[in-house]
Amino acid sequence: MDDILELETRRKIYDLISKNPGLHLSKISELLKMRISLVEYHMRYLEKHDIVTVDKKTGFSRYFLKGKVETKTKHYSILRQKTILSIIFFLIKHDTARHKDILENIDCAPSTLSYHLNKLIKYNIIEVQRYGEMRGYKIINRDEIINYLIRYKPFDLFEGFTDIWTEINI
Repeated sequence: MDDILELETRRKIYDLISKNPGLHLSKISELLKMRISLVEYHMRYLEKHDIVTVDKKTGFSRYFLKGKVETKTKHYSILRQKTILSIIFFLIKHDTARHKDILENIDCAPSTLSYHLNKLIKYNIIEVQRYGEMRGYKIINRDEIINYLIRYKPFDLFEGFTDIWTEINI
């Protein structure tokens, strides 16, 4: 493996994915300040040599180190999407919230919010709680999500999220 990672460019890509599993190609390119075609070339090379694996289930091609990532971490990689991350931060702060409450605090269309909530339900990140006629959304394993956010800091990838993180005061 050392031969494969001998090139500085590949080593930088490997180190970035190691610290931030689930990044997609354009974010890797942006963070390393490299042309996307160069990153794509090296990603194919690393994939061919079984160093990285690509997961296309979340709608993006997300890259992980081969054999080093649990299924949960792959599911949690969708938290790198800005709207989904906003929803999660809101639910961390409010424990359980209705669609209407989330919509008032997240800048998106009602149908977009429903789409993202359904995606979070599909990946077992949140669950629907029913209170008679009312429905609320709640994070299934709050501590696990918070640990993921602390470890991988997907909020550092977006402007303004660091302030929200400190506001939560965990």
